[in-house]
Amino acid sequence: MRNSQTQRFKLPPLATLPAFASAARTGSLTLTAREMNLTPGAISRQIKALEDALGVLLFHRSHNAISLTEIGRQYLTHVSAALATIENGTRALQPDRARLVIQAPITLARRWLIPRLGSYRHENPNVDLIIESLALGATGVPDVVITYRRGTAEADFPSAFLLDRSIAVCSPLLISGSGSHVQPQDLLDLPLLLDTADAWSWQRWCGAAQMAFKPRGGSIAFDTDEASIDACISGLGIGQASPALIERALREGQLVALCPGVNPIVGAYEISIAAGTPASVAFNEWLSGWRETVGEQ
Repeated sequence: MRNSQTQRFKLPPLATLPAFASAARTGSLTLTAREMNLTPGAISRQIKALEDALGVLLFHRSHNAISLTEIGRQYLTHVSAALATIENGTRALQPDRARLVIQAPITLARRWLIPRLGSYRHENPNVDLIIESLALGATGVPDVVITYRRGTAEADFPSAFLLDRSIAVCSPLLISGSGSHVQPQDLLDLPLLLDTADAWSWQRWCGAAQMAFKPRGGSIAFDTDEASIDACISGLGIGQASPALIERALREGQLVALCPGVNPIVGAYEISIAAGTPASVAFNEWLSGWRETVGEQ
């Protein structure tokens, strides 16, 4: 006698779907791991478990990246729609909560924004924050975008919340003592760390010190100021940064200021896009409060 009970369709492991969707969007297990606060190995295992359950290959894998197969692209359409439905349904159960997506340069986010977010959360406990780094290729739809713009005068930035006044710094491993005996021209005999290929900040700094930018000790160029700061802390050379971005490193003695009287404005951080939602307006107002203390940073 045939069993008339209908066999239930077996779903794949649902906990693996967010990792699949994120990996499809970023094309990187490392970025997905950062986004989900897991290890790349954990993300890889989740995706493999999903593929095993489905019996199909969802990604092409290479040494440095992953990309969707044709079946993976088809499946992503359904998974993305399902996750969006769940997210919207969950938010409907919490109508008093808001969501704010902030995109910002990685150095500002890591070294300035995150240490101050406690005060924002205290003032806005009903807002869920998503912080995305522009340097890591943020792809979400932002409510607020913070950008950096070059300039040499405070008047160039009437709406900036943080001026970038660049000072020369180095690890105490590189220069003995406090560095108070060092003169501006002495720095050109040491390796200089550049946070841009055109040495914008160092050009402005040397101009403020009334000398030409002619590094005699060589240089190392990076594509982000975050990398330049890390190299400076490691003792690779003389770096430059806004005191507001390295306040902890200065406070804990990882870095020492050199010739602190030479501190030209080289740019500023400002909001370039704001969605106009209540949450984004409140965030802008919160940043404006910090603008009043720019001179104290």
